Amino acid sequence: MKRFVFGACALALTIGAAMAQTAPSPTPTDQPAAPAVSATPAMQTPKEVRAACRDQAVQQGLKGPARKAAVQDCFAKARPDLAKAQACRQQGKAKGLIGPDLKAYVKSCKTAG
Repeated sequence: MKRFVFGACALALTIGAAMAQTAPSPTPTDQPAAPAVSATPAMQTPKEVRAACRDQAVQQGLKGPARKAAVQDCFAKARPDLAKAQACRQQGKAKGLIGPDLKAYVKSCKTAG
């Protein structure tokens, strides 16, 4: 009798484990395609946008402050949301804000403008 109970338990565990298996992993054709290199600026990360802007400035032969200004202008046109946050952060730092106070200031500044 003990062997029968033990066998039944083992069978139940085996069946339970077999039913708990997940579906096979998707094949590469099932996965969505990676975004193209020329994705819209809103879909690109800030680093990607800034790198693209920097490359444009280098191609134009700009150096020093002119290149920095061109990169900032390009970035502001491509991602105005992030450019606004950066400007607000700089204003807050100029006022001497740090930590949570700076974060609150940036949040209020972005929504005000």
